[in-house]
Amino acid sequence: MTSTIQRPAPTQGVQKLGYQPALDGLRAISVLAVVFYHADFVLIPGGFLGVEVFFVISGFLITTLLTEERMTKGQIDLKQFWIRRARRLLPALYLLLAVVSAAAILVYTDAAGRMGGDVLAALAYVSNWWDIYLNESYFAQAGRPPMLRHLWSLAVEEQFYLLFPPIFALVLLKFGKGKARLGIIILALASTIEMALLFEPYTDPSRVYYGTDTRIAGLLVGAVLALSWAPWRSRTPAARSAARVLDTAGVLGLVVIGWFLLRVNEFDPFIYRGGFLALDIACIVVIAVLVHPAAKLSKFLAWPPLVWIGLRSYAIYLWHWPIFVVTRPELDLPFTGFRVFVLRMVLTFGAAELSYRFVEVPVRNGVLNHWWRDLKSSSGPQRTRLLRRGMTIGTTFLLLLVMITVGLRAASSSNQRDELELAALAAPALNDPGSPVADATRPSSQTGGSETAAASAGPSTIPTASTIPGAPASASAPTTTTLPLNPTGVAPPPATEPAADPAAFANVVAVGDSVLLGASPAVSAAIPGVRIDAKVGRQFNDVLGVVGWYEREGLIPSTLVVHAGTNGTFSDEDMDQLFKIAGDRKVVLVNAKVGRPWQELVNQRLAAAADRHPNAVLVDWFGLASQHPEWFANDGTHLRPDGAAAFAELIRSNL
Repeated sequence: MTSTIQRPAPTQGVQKLGYQPALDGLRAISVLAVVFYHADFVLIPGGFLGVEVFFVISGFLITTLLTEERMTKGQIDLKQFWIRRARRLLPALYLLLAVVSAAAILVYTDAAGRMGGDVLAALAYVSNWWDIYLNESYFAQAGRPPMLRHLWSLAVEEQFYLLFPPIFALVLLKFGKGKARLGIIILALASTIEMALLFEPYTDPSRVYYGTDTRIAGLLVGAVLALSWAPWRSRTPAARSAARVLDTAGVLGLVVIGWFLLRVNEFDPFIYRGGFLALDIACIVVIAVLVHPAAKLSKFLAWPPLVWIGLRSYAIYLWHWPIFVVTRPELDLPFTGFRVFVLRMVLTFGAAELSYRFVEVPVRNGVLNHWWRDLKSSSGPQRTRLLRRGMTIGTTFLLLLVMITVGLRAASSSNQRDELELAALAAPALNDPGSPVADATRPSSQTGGSETAAASAGPSTIPTASTIPGAPASASAPTTTTLPLNPTGVAPPPATEPAADPAAFANVVAVGDSVLLGASPAVSAAIPGVRIDAKVGRQFNDVLGVVGWYEREGLIPSTLVVHAGTNGTFSDEDMDQLFKIAGDRKVVLVNAKVGRPWQELVNQRLAAAADRHPNAVLVDWFGLASQHPEWFANDGTHLRPDGAAAFAELIRSNL
């Protein structure tokens, strides 16, 4: 394909859209929503949807630019389009990658293990698919989150910029605007339908959240608006009544966007079953109003502070996440609360301003082109100075890349060793080789989740369920991972307490996620005879699958301990299904201390379930653990030995 797609003749006197400061105001609202969401503002549970607003704006502006170029020049120069996009996006990205990689190597070595792959994925514009391949959850976390996780959205946009323009130009040339618009609508609907079909309620939605195939609808809806609405080209002024209608529609659109940001959370089934499309429609209503010359709403969103933030929204988005990852309260910082927020905002906006002022704007204004032009036209001492300056910058950058590459390789090896040591600490303690253990259950209904930490913890035996005392052989049975008794660093129950009778807990099963898995040695020591079934990344739907397996195999215990909610929420109906499976057996519900936006909802639903079901016992781990931040590991969720011992004793006292 040639880099230029032509049309017979250009259209003369086409009025272009031009710069719209109100759209930067809308960008500001969007990026602030994302920043506040990542700052765990419980009042903005839908802040992650700010990215979707960005998608719609981008789809509209890119398609408008392509359409106007075709109209004014009679052709679309794809090469120049891609050069402009690269000049706009890549310098700030490369700076971020260099700084974050160096920080991971030199300071935050616990984040360096996967940095090499993340950097390569970012350079190849496939960060979202890389996260899907690694089964990386956007919403759950254990340990320090990946410092480049947020680049998934940039990858979606870059893939759109690479693929959409040539396809759009060809379709526009061959079939015209009407059929091009129809085709884009069909693709947007197909993406929305695919998201709805792939989504499974109350499981981790990261696959549909990351995927280009399921998230491209926002960009395409923006493109549809660009092909359907261009009031700035009209030579007839709008009537005053039309302006009032426009402003009313725009305000209603903003209200809808605000409702999404304030009322929807990441596990709400509605958002994945048409909710994203509904938000996209609200966005194009607002954009349509903001770009109309007669609308007054644009003056409000063109408020200078909003425009200032909007102009720097790309840099703010790039820098806020790695800054947040290395400023975790009571983990990286010795303080919490508002001071953490202020520090994060100062660092984020400071880094964004430096990137915008000294990298983005100069490169966009052609500083590299000017240097090359001056070099070609110069001679003698001036040419030598220019060459020396360029070689110094290039050599420095190459040395930085070499240092980063070598450091990443070394840090990756070191980090892998650290992970094995941590996995050994999380391994279950056993009273003997045949006793019940934590397992790596992978029910057939499960759609994702990483392997259990115990599964990679060195020498182990992995028997089938038939090796568990009393368990019948079954092809669908969970596998179990058996490791030595009392891994290093696990605190046993205090010696002053009388030893528990193993027979008293021989018919207790504890099902949970990575918090229970990490605490399993202490739980096994405090509750001898307990069977622990725990797994990293487990969602509540997976808990239902595990409990259902025990029920089908005739192994359902007289007492069932459930600790879920670390990785996401669940519905009241799901909880009622758990009690339906358990029958009249005792169900001990351990609430969550996770410090994530869904924590409050999880604990509310657990408390409500305990009220509804007479055979339920609610264990308030949140209330106790909130008073002891020293019990938690660096991620603020998983437990140190003292915390694991307290967690185990609290469960034992409620059996």
